[in-house]
Amino acid sequence: MTAPAMRVPSQSVVDRAAEALRVLSLDSPEGTFLGSEEEMIARLDVSRATLRQAAARVAQENFVAVRRGVGGGYFASRPSTMDVTRMAALYLRAHDADFTEITHGIGPLKAELAVLAARNRDPELLARLEQFALEDESAPLEMVHGYRAFLKSEREFLQLIGEMAGNSVINLLMAILYDFAALASRSEDVLIDRPERVQAYRRMRARLARAIIDGDLELAQLTSRRCSELVDEWFEQDFKGRTFDGETMD
Repeated sequence: MTAPAMRVPSQSVVDRAAEALRVLSLDSPEGTFLGSEEEMIARLDVSRATLRQAAARVAQENFVAVRRGVGGGYFASRPSTMDVTRMAALYLRAHDADFTEITHGIGPLKAELAVLAARNRDPELLARLEQFALEDESAPLEMVHGYRAFLKSEREFLQLIGEMAGNSVINLLMAILYDFAALASRSEDVLIDRPERVQAYRRMRARLARAIIDGDLELAQLTSRRCSELVDEWFEQDFKGRTFDGETMD
């Protein structure tokens, strides 16, 4: 007896229009004018109601921007890391994520990023990394007012080694984790009001920068892991067993 064939649900006209909008946007540089509403209706061969439903869906995904009025229409857009972060935050909260899970995820990714960066011998990038190392090595004990500057430098450091690594997938995952970690409140941060920790981290970051500059892949990986382990230890000390909702896990 032949098994009945499984019926594959057909796409609705709105689904097809939404996919066509995504393709048009991705085939165009960000900000490109794709057309007016009348032009898009004709181009996609859909009704006004269908176009607006499809556009609302794709705009929510940040693949298209819709502007009304004079000079308005449909424009190519791109999702940002924060768009992904918001969904990740909802997922983690829904699954009772623990604070240490974020740092445990960052560790292996950052280590791989460091190894890839250590293979890059671009003189300009190495010179910029050298500047980071010098600043970290001479960093005084950070005061509270210097904390925001430290966070800015950490993001710049990650962007630099990410550029050196040249792996867009790892760069995206790291950006998601760091953007999500940045959503922590003041009371949930393991570095704020802890200048001795900030200084210890900067000293270790300087060693990581030096390993990458020297092209020492093994040391770059080990030092990167040590940076992550430091933060892990502080999270364990301060927030062990607490979820992102501030509740204590059994």
